[in-house]
This record gives sequence, C-alpha cells and structure tokens, in this order.
Amino acid sequence: MRRFLLLGCALQMFCMAPPGVAETTPPDAPDTAQLRAWIVEMKSRERGPFQHIRWFCRDGSILEPVPYACQEHGGGVQHGEWSARTRQIRDAGYPVANILADLLPADVLGADADPAFFSMLLLEKFLIAFDDGWVFRRARSYRGALQEYDEQESANRILLALLAHPQYSRQFFLLREAVRLLPHGIPVSTMTQIRGLSTQLAERDPGFARLRDKIHVAPDGEDAQRVLAYVQAAGSTPEEPADYERLAAMIDNAYTRKPLPALLSRLERRVGKAPLAGKLHGLQADLAAMPAPADQLRLAGDVLIFLREYLPELGAPAVQLQALDTSLAAGMLAFTSSRALLESLSGASRSERLAWMHWSARVLYGLGLLTRYELEQLTRSFGWLQQPSVGLSAYRQELRYLGLPASWTERRLTYHFGDAIARLRQIEPLADLYVPDRLRSTPLLFYANVLDSLLEDAARLDAVQHSLLGRPLQSGLRPLNPGIARGTLHSDTGAALPVAGDRSGIWLVPETTPELPPVAGILTLGEGNALSHVQLLARNLGIPNVVVSEGLVDSLRALHGERIMLAVSPGGRVWLERDGPQWDAFFDGTPESPRAAMLRVNLEKLDLSYRGFLPTRELRADDSGRRVGPKAAQVGELMHRFPGMVSPGLTIPFGVYRSVLDRPRIEGQPESMFDWMAARYAEMAQVEEGTRAEMLPGFLADVRDWLAGQSLAPEVRAALRRSMQETFGDEGSYGVFVRSDTNVEDLPGFTGAGLNRTVPNVVGFDAVLDAVREVWASPFSERAFAWRQGLMDRPEHVYASVLLHQSVAAEKSGVMVTADLDTGDTRFLTIVTNYGVGGGVEGQAGETLRIYLPTGQTRLFSSATARRMRVLNRTGGSSIVPAPAPDHLLQPGELAQLVELAGALPDVYPGMVDATGAPAPADIEFGFEDGRLRLFQIRPFLRNTEALQNLFLARMDRPEDATRPADTVDLAEVPPQAAQDTEGEAPDVPEQGRPE
Repeated sequence: MRRFLLLGCALQMFCMAPPGVAETTPPDAPDTAQLRAWIVEMKSRERGPFQHIRWFCRDGSILEPVPYACQEHGGGVQHGEWSARTRQIRDAGYPVANILADLLPADVLGADADPAFFSMLLLEKFLIAFDDGWVFRRARSYRGALQEYDEQESANRILLALLAHPQYSRQFFLLREAVRLLPHGIPVSTMTQIRGLSTQLAERDPGFARLRDKIHVAPDGEDAQRVLAYVQAAGSTPEEPADYERLAAMIDNAYTRKPLPALLSRLERRVGKAPLAGKLHGLQADLAAMPAPADQLRLAGDVLIFLREYLPELGAPAVQLQALDTSLAAGMLAFTSSRALLESLSGASRSERLAWMHWSARVLYGLGLLTRYELEQLTRSFGWLQQPSVGLSAYRQELRYLGLPASWTERRLTYHFGDAIARLRQIEPLADLYVPDRLRSTPLLFYANVLDSLLEDAARLDAVQHSLLGRPLQSGLRPLNPGIARGTLHSDTGAALPVAGDRSGIWLVPETTPELPPVAGILTLGEGNALSHVQLLARNLGIPNVVVSEGLVDSLRALHGERIMLAVSPGGRVWLERDGPQWDAFFDGTPESPRAAMLRVNLEKLDLSYRGFLPTRELRADDSGRRVGPKAAQVGELMHRFPGMVSPGLTIPFGVYRSVLDRPRIEGQPESMFDWMAARYAEMAQVEEGTRAEMLPGFLADVRDWLAGQSLAPEVRAALRRSMQETFGDEGSYGVFVRSDTNVEDLPGFTGAGLNRTVPNVVGFDAVLDAVREVWASPFSERAFAWRQGLMDRPEHVYASVLLHQSVAAEKSGVMVTADLDTGDTRFLTIVTNYGVGGGVEGQAGETLRIYLPTGQTRLFSSATARRMRVLNRTGGSSIVPAPAPDHLLQPGELAQLVELAGALPDVYPGMVDATGAPAPADIEFGFEDGRLRLFQIRPFLRNTEALQNLFLARMDRPEDATRPADTVDLAEVPPQAAQDTEGEAPDVPEQGRPE
C-alpha cells in the first residue's frame, strides 16, 4: 500500500511525494497567495484535489482504474490521484488532501514520522466537517475518488495504534479528538457540521445571519424548527431550500442521538474488571431514570470523568476505542442538557448557578480540556462559595478567578493545535476557527453565560464595572497593568509594530511578544505571562495593558485610526473611550501617557579606571553602578548570601568598555567614538522630534557596526583567558551566558528587564569574544534605545559591563516576585515557571502560581502550556525543542525551596528599594537542576507609583454614586433581572479625580 514518506522532514515541512508519481514542481515555487487561490479553486472544482482515478498497489505500482488491477501486485486500494497543484501545495509544506486509505499507523505515529503531521491531519478533518467537504467538496461525488470503507478501515487501524502508543496514550484530549474527527464508523462532530453549514448559508443569504449567530452562540433543540420557519416565512426565498432542510435535519440528529445509557450498557458488557463494570452499570441506571437537565449535566460529567480516568484499565485498545465513542456521546449529552438548563437561568439562585458551573467544569475536565490540578483549584473555589452568604469583595474576587477556565481551555487547545493552525492559516484562514468551534461545542459556552450573569449581578451590587465606549461591561476586558494613556488606536493585528516604538499609539496585538517596543498602551489577545520582561517593563513605566476577549475585537477594530483614552485602575477597572477635550486635564494637554521619572546617571559613583576582571564572588550589591552593572553585583551578593545556589561568574567592567569607546572612531583621526556619540546626542536634542526620529536609526546602526568591529587588545585578551581558566576551568568544559549589564537598568525607577542582549551557553574563548561584541552593541538596538531615550538626561553615559555567568542546564526555570502582583501584598508570592532554560521571562504560556505565605495555600492562575522550551547544547548554544504540558509543573519539594528562600530574604538579603527608597519586593530569576534550586538574578520589583497613586485612577475604583445594598451576598437569593445596557453614553469624568 502506498505510504506518505515523512522521514527526515523539518518541523512543519512535509516532503510527501507518493512513490511512482512524477514531480512537476516548477522552477519558481508558488507563493502563499497563489496556494490560497488554488485551495479556493479546489472547493469548486469537480475533481477537487485530484486529476484522475488510479489503483495504488502494495508493491508501489500505480495502475489504471480497471477491475482487479492490483490483484497480481499484492492487493491495493483505488482512489483519486493528486493533481500537480495538489502536489505543489504539499511540497510547499502543507499536507492537504490526505487519503486515510494510504496511511499506515507508522506513517502517523512511527519514530520517523513528523509529529506535526498528526495535528495537521486532524485539523484538515475539522475543515472537511466545518466547510462542507473543504477541498473535497465536489470530489465527494467524483465516483471512485474516495472509498469510504477503505477510509474507515485505515482510520480504525490508526486509532487502535494511537491507543497502544506509549506517548499518545497519555494525551487524553488528543486521543478523544482523533476519535471525534477520524471516520471510523462514527460520524464526525455534528455540531461542527451545523456551524459550518449555517456559516455558509449566512454568507449566501444575509437575512440568515441573525439565526446563524443564534446557532453559533446559543444553540438548542428548537433551532431546527426556527430554520424551517425561516424558509417558510413570507418574503424569505432562499435559493437552495434543500440546504436549509439539511441543516434542520442535522440539528434534529444532534439532539436525538442514540441514548447514552445504551452505549454504557454495551461498554459494560466488554469491560472485564468487575468494579469498573459495576460503576458503568450504576451510571447507566442513573441516566436511564431520565433525570432533569441539571442532573443530566451532572451525570454526564460523572461519565466523562470515569471514562477519562479509567480509560487505560477498561481493556484492550478496541475496548478503549468504544469507551471514547461513548465519551463523545456523553459530551453531546452534557452540551444539550446545558443548553436546556440555560432556559431556567433567570429563576435560579446564585448557589444553583454556581453548582451548574461546577458541574460544567467537571465536564471540561472529562473532555480533556482541563487538568486534574486545574479542576481541583476550581473545586476549592466552588467549595468556598457553598455558604449561606459571603462578603461582597471576596465574592467578586472568586468570580473573577472562576473566569480563568476560558483561557485555560483555549491554551490547552492551542498547545495541541497551535502549530498546525499557524501553518495552515497561511493558505486557509478557516483554520483559525478550530479553537472557537471546539470551545463552543462544550458546556464552556454555558459556563460563560452563567458566570456572566453572576458577574453582572456582582457588579450591580458593587457598582464597579468596565466601560467600553460608554457601554458598561462585566467581562471581556481583563487588566494586567494599571495606567492611563491616550493615543491613536492601531487595531490591525497583522500590522508590524514600529521597531523604535510609538509612545503616542495604543496597539492591539495578537500577543505580548518579547520584542514589544515602547508604546502608550497595550491591548492584547494573549498576555504571555505576568512576569515576562515586557510585562515588567509595562508595570514599571505605568503603561496600561489589558487582555481583550475575542468577542470585543470587532468593536475595537471599528476604532482603528481614531484617538482613544485607555485607563486601568489599580483595582482592575477598565475604561476605553474616544479621546476628547474632557480628558485633557489628565494629560496636562500632552498627547502622551504619564511617564516615569527621569533617569539620572550617578557619574560620581562610576569608576571607569578599573580595567581588570572581577569574579562575582568578590562583588556585593553596592558595587552596582561602580565598576559593574547590577546583574553582576547582585549575583555576587546572591553567592555571598546563598552559597551553593549560584554558579560562578566573571565580569568585564565598565572601564574596559569605556577604553574601547576612547579609541578613534575613524583610524588616524583624533575624534574618539565617545566624543562623536556625545556630539550626536547633543545635536539630536536640539532638533524637532520628527527630525530626531529620522536621524536615530542611522546613528544607532553606526554605533552597533563600529562596536561589532572592535576587539580586545592582545594583553587584555590574554588576561581574560587566564581569568576564565581560574574561574571556570579548562576551555570547552563549560559554557557561559554572556549578559549585558549596563549602568542604566535595575535602578530604583527603571528595571530595563530584557532590553539588552544575552547570548546563551557560549562555549570556547573565541566564541566568548564574539558574544562580548554583540553584548556591547545591544544597548544601541532601536528597541532598547526607545525604551530608555525618553527617560535619560545624559544618554551618552550608558556603559556596558559584561557578565560571564556559568551555564546551568536547568530542567525548569522561572521568575518569582515576593508579592501579589495586583495588590503589592508581601504576604504572597507570585511564581511563573516553564520547562527548560529561560522559562517565564520571555512571555511563554507558563505555570503561574500565587502562594499565601501564612498558610502555604497555593492558587493556580495558569498551567504550563508553552509548546517549546530551550535546552542547552553540550557544544555551545541552545536548541528549541517540543515541551510537555504537565498537570502541574513545580513539585511540592521545589515549591518548598522557593517558599524557604522567600522567607529568608528579608533577613538574609535586605536592600530591595523602590524609587522613593521604600522597601520593594524582590524579583528573582531561578531554575531547578536535578530538583535543586539555582539562583540566576535578583532585582527590585518595581511598579509605577504614579499610575497607582493617580487620583483619577483611584477614583475609578470608588465612584461617588456607588450604592452597595449589602456588604454580604446572599447565595440562596435569585438575582434580579439585569437592566438593558445603555450604549453610547460617555462616562462622567469625576471632579474628584482631576489633578490639582
């Protein structure tokens, strides 16, 4: 049988040419726009992705479609043969038009198979279900192109191999999704087909759009009658009524499938273990009693959890496959019962609504979309709310926490399918609909509706809510950093951010990237993590940062190019309004957002005369800004305070860097590089901002190029080699991180986190010298300079020392702040961790924990779902490899070490202060090597006090007209019906919030 050859292909590049098929790739490969056009054409082409029908024999022969053609060739299968364009698309790295009959399990799951192919295969099956056949749309009626029996037979083999595979058998969600999408005798998701067909009808018939939206957002069993009524309504004349009737039949089928009790009974007969069979019998009996929708939802969750947790023990792969088919039916029951339950929402008490949400969360765990640890954290929160009454403030806090499953489930889906979506969207934008479709096919939609009703009720009680263009909101805007800004909204998420920044722009970006330049405000669709370098910079400089839900993106894009005002209060309230003169008082008439205090270099402290090399063991914290930067000084202090936890380091001081700048800029001419730079700074300070912006890129490029061409004098190189030998040992036996360490970072008023270059795991002396030149040049990147330039009084006095810090091959790494990020409460720890080296600092989707020190209670805010991690290579450098997504990352013993460290800091390591000299929490970069805590860096954790103390922002949290009927919330009470939102009214500007 013909097989797709996946051997030796790069990640997401699929060199699949069927044996015996000649390649016809033209000299100039088509671009993605051309490939996208071919995909569109295939949907309407009679033969779709095929050129004709052929027999594909097991010995590799490809024969004409005559009866029994493969009989003398070991057998084979008959189906369509790819067209030349289909092969070109596949050669370009997009494995489309897959034919399951051609695939052996080893082609998908074997050791030599590309792991990216499996998720691409499943994503294509989603597109086929969602988009009415996708590229196979018309080819389905091309006789002989696809043989359903062969497709199902191959799918069964792949699924059984998947269940027996040691790697995939532990990935429950991926297992269940494969069973849902691969056609093995069970139809693919009816709900996906319903949403896809309703979308197509609305595109052809705009009048159907409102009903399409209803089917997508709030589906129920009555939608079939609504579709038929639409067709029959006066004035409604759809061109193809048969498609509407087909949609109605599909909806009926979704809500009248084979009863779950019957499927449980069949499974019970195949399970050999008596205790498990007995549990299945009990679940079957409970469901057979035809309980009310609330009980159906609860019991569906029980079934799903049982099938997930006991799947490996139920029997052979064939029995497990039947169990997963039963899980699909239980998932459909959970979905339909939740939709029925929503009809009684208005009469439900707060405690009843919370119980429904808890049962829905259990369903999400049973579907594989939540981890056991995530469910335990939610269950603890729901358990705390099982009281007659609770305090209003704590109630609102818990409801906000209960909103996290939306991002958790989305991150879990993105972990499994993010790479495939990112690749396939280049030629098929519908790939982006996979994640929304899966989330809307679960009770998460019901969970969100119920939560919104409680948030709306809590906001009414507390009289504090968000405002978007004058419209009050209880959800959809999640603040990360407080601050206030005004500027032009850039809402094209595909547009490139300006390298040098845009301090008068507010940008909507797909995610907070490590290379984000300075802007006035940030609206993001993916926050990364709260302790990434960019988030630390934003907090430090008072740049408001808000996570925006997908549902509000269209509203924001409608404002593209307009000036807006964005305000985020310390208490978490968000106002996003059109800009106007009513806001002038809060900006002193200037267009930019408030800025942090001016950075002033302490020239008296600087010692530029020292030209030796300093081991970090000889440094202390007060050496920062003298001969070396704060990184090296703090590493030295850490080595002194916490012996054995910090690897050795060696520093190249400011003086060596200044000695290089004192060289002639041009050989043979008297002007030094330093004098030339000072003159250019002075010149730029005298010109208008627009002219300065034009001059700056060329100036910075000249400085970088000059530094890249400099080398240490021979005697200095020899001294450095000797010092490295004494500090680290024989050359080649170790690696070092070569880190920029300037005199204008980690200052009381400015963190500078992540602005300058770090070259990881450099091995060999010559490679270290090359890395040093990179590091010297890095403060003059446009991004690094843009973050600093408005904050410095004398920018020519930026000096770079270099820290050579011995590499530690940490299995896990992250960042810990000794405070609650939102409140600054030092009774808490906030910890972000990921697998590999450098985890948590570059915005990855890390595990985020908050620990309450008096009790040791840990609360999870996000799980580690980064798809990649960085590992160190023995020969130097690092590699990016796939990362696991564990139930929880930090183990109890590792958490205990971090808690012990935090407890010791106030006594063992005093001296963390903010811009005012007041004590500040510590921001610590750490790792774990063989379970042992290693420390890499410590700095003060700085927040912008101007933003936190701004009277207007504080006033947002305490509106004068706030009326609180009660300080406690009666959970047995049925909330009153919510009034309609008033749209378009601008919020009142409180007089008490105006600056003096």
